[in-house]
Amino acid sequence: MPPSLASTQAKSVLISGGSIAGPAVAWWLHRYGFKTTLVERWTELRPGGQNIDVTNQGREVVRRMNLESAILAANTGEKGSLLTDADGNERASMMLSDGNNFTLTNDTEILRGSFAKLLHDATHANTEWRFGDQIKSLVEMDQSEGGNLGGGGGGGVKVGFQSGKEEMFDLVVLADGVGSRTRRLAFQPGDVEFKKLGIYIAYFTMPNDPSDTRSDLWVITNLPGKRCLSFRPGGDGLTQVFLMWTSPDSAGYEKLPVAQQIAATRDQLLSGPSWIATSKLVQRAAKGLENTKDLYLEYSGQIKAKHLSTPGGKIGMIGDAAYCGTPVSGAGTTLSLVGAYVLAGELAKHPGNTKAGFRAYEAWMKPFAEECQKLAPGAPHIALPATTLGINALHSTLKTMLWMSKRKSFRWVLAKMFSDTASQVPLPDYRQFEVEPPSKPE
Repeated sequence: MPPSLASTQAKSVLISGGSIAGPAVAWWLHRYGFKTTLVERWTELRPGGQNIDVTNQGREVVRRMNLESAILAANTGEKGSLLTDADGNERASMMLSDGNNFTLTNDTEILRGSFAKLLHDATHANTEWRFGDQIKSLVEMDQSEGGNLGGGGGGGVKVGFQSGKEEMFDLVVLADGVGSRTRRLAFQPGDVEFKKLGIYIAYFTMPNDPSDTRSDLWVITNLPGKRCLSFRPGGDGLTQVFLMWTSPDSAGYEKLPVAQQIAATRDQLLSGPSWIATSKLVQRAAKGLENTKDLYLEYSGQIKAKHLSTPGGKIGMIGDAAYCGTPVSGAGTTLSLVGAYVLAGELAKHPGNTKAGFRAYEAWMKPFAEECQKLAPGAPHIALPATTLGINALHSTLKTMLWMSKRKSFRWVLAKMFSDTASQVPLPDYRQFEVEPPSKPE
């Protein structure tokens, strides 16, 4: 056992949120000798959810967790992307088998719920999972108030739960999403900014169409009126459907009861010229929406936090609660996994001063998160043309870029246009602080 941890009583950490970031940080904290408890307000693991992909440093994190092969085995089977018109006629394609990097699909496409289950299975034996409860109050205590619980200056966090329980923990980590309720208990309103992207995204599932020969592809269809409809493999005989539309400000749909959210989504789907509303793919989505049981509607935006921990150094946040990138960035899963890895590692590196551990985590993570949150100029609206003429121009541009990507002489142009600085940042190495035997490399 490393000397830095040998003389330190195992600190208790409460984690709020049981999706991706929460169990990931629980896994790493256990690896460094912390005692972990995870509270999830849902009564069980939530299945399904949108596709996510585990890429760049996120893939390296799961490789170090010995979970890469499990993710590959549970992937959705998506073989590529297809751009079509509203009747399903092909306009451009980007297949994994094409042998180039210019594609929207990779081999780690997995449903959020499937990944969450993998993380639950990897942590439930050494982390106490509490379903059906949530944090109601948070009070940071100093040494004299909280007793000798360890940490920078002693003390701890007095936590009140919705169930009526009240307990002390050395540290609390918030990992409960972009709309985190517990974040408001620990941080001031001015500490966190919601940067709106001006788009709504509706997600739902529907049964596969047995006659659909493209059920293993991501079919993307731009619709006039700055809208985009898409279908993706959803596993277990399901297809995932996404509808995106622009809205300069929130119309409040995301706060409505589900039945009214479905009605609002249907209105957006069927708006515009009649030849679009009656087209093959729009009608397919409308039928699925009519019978869906799992609509999720969000007004999309990024989270920009001034600080990732409280001044007392006992409460911190990770994942979407701290630096949501939105699905448009394509970096949400990477940010959650890397944030969990770095926070746990820095707390292990500073066992006698958790405030210093949180500060070191913030110093590394904030610049990385800001880089990951950067979007292409004009995104996402540049990908949502208002007219049929604009849609045709978008398809022509994409076809040109696909042609360039297959020719060595032009690849440097695309590399300059789509350079990804964040993906080149090396991860810190915290292996010296592990108190569990390291996982065998895959």
